[in-house]
Amino acid sequence: MLFYLYQDILKELQIIQQIFLKMLFTWLKVRLPAMDINLEQKIKRSDIMKKRLGFLWVYLCFGAFLFAGTQTSGKVFYNYTRNLDDGSNSFNIKRGYLTFVNNATETVSYKLTYDIGSNDAGSAYTAFLKVAMVKWETRLGVVSIGMQGMNMYKTMENTWGHRFIAKGSMGAYGYSSSADIGIGLARELGPITTSAMVTNGGGYKRPETDAHKKLSLHMVYGQPQLNKEDGFNCGGSFSMEPYDVDDSRTENINVVGVFGGYAGLGFRGGVEFDTKKNGETMGQIISLYGTYAISDKISFLAKVDQVDENTSVDKDGIQAIILGLHYGLGEGMIVAPTFRMTKPENGDPDNSIVVNFEFKF
Repeated sequence: MLFYLYQDILKELQIIQQIFLKMLFTWLKVRLPAMDINLEQKIKRSDIMKKRLGFLWVYLCFGAFLFAGTQTSGKVFYNYTRNLDDGSNSFNIKRGYLTFVNNATETVSYKLTYDIGSNDAGSAYTAFLKVAMVKWETRLGVVSIGMQGMNMYKTMENTWGHRFIAKGSMGAYGYSSSADIGIGLARELGPITTSAMVTNGGGYKRPETDAHKKLSLHMVYGQPQLNKEDGFNCGGSFSMEPYDVDDSRTENINVVGVFGGYAGLGFRGGVEFDTKKNGETMGQIISLYGTYAISDKISFLAKVDQVDENTSVDKDGIQAIILGLHYGLGEGMIVAPTFRMTKPENGDPDNSIVVNFEFKF
């Protein structure tokens, strides 16, 4: 029965293909009248051309099937920055994201995200493939395969809730990449959400260069999305990434983070403590952040990071402060004027005014 069904479908596709080829020949004659009037006969006699047109037909059919029902969204981060110390100022597009999501079945979905931003070569606007993943809901949990967002600090970044102003602390200071290539498993156990990932370890902008893989674990008790729902959370993150020091010795980069957050009565805030051990070097971050809404559109925000690159070295720390106002203009548009101060323990502070914008569609 399946064989006959296949034969019927194949015949229908062949009929549609003939109609498509006829339309193509007609278009070529209209657009290119100077060409030989026997163009159609020549094309039909050319096996190579017929194969190429057949492949083109298959690509068009596949593309129509792939993008049918696809949800498209995007966001752009841009700002105006004025340095209060030297008077320099500039307009910048910090980030652009374009995302496609397709729910193929009730349990399988696809996601593709392009990230437009700067790269190490100096280009201001280069498109990177940040997410290219398949998500499969199983009895064991949600399995994710491909290039995907990392699990290390997503909960903390949700509590902070202002990615267009500043990254989460782990991402800002190089404790974890925001995305990588690998496989992950996430599962909810009552109020506990767990996630485990095995990835290349280089992040989504760097290719794999060794035989080692990075293990990342994340667990949160409570509400993991305090930027969307009131509640509280607490939990921890851990990652281990081996690398070769030389031909005979391997070291690990170990990252450990603990955090807690609360949202309610117009307030949302969190605290986290992160450490990064690389050989004999131990770094740490203490981060506090909060947002208080005085109306549906206006909120005050603050973030303080105390960063120590190496706890064994004196006066190598940095304190970063952000104070600002969050104003929702509606229709996916947000503006946030902020004051920023970055003060190294051994040096002069850097002060600036940054007006941040986010546009979503």
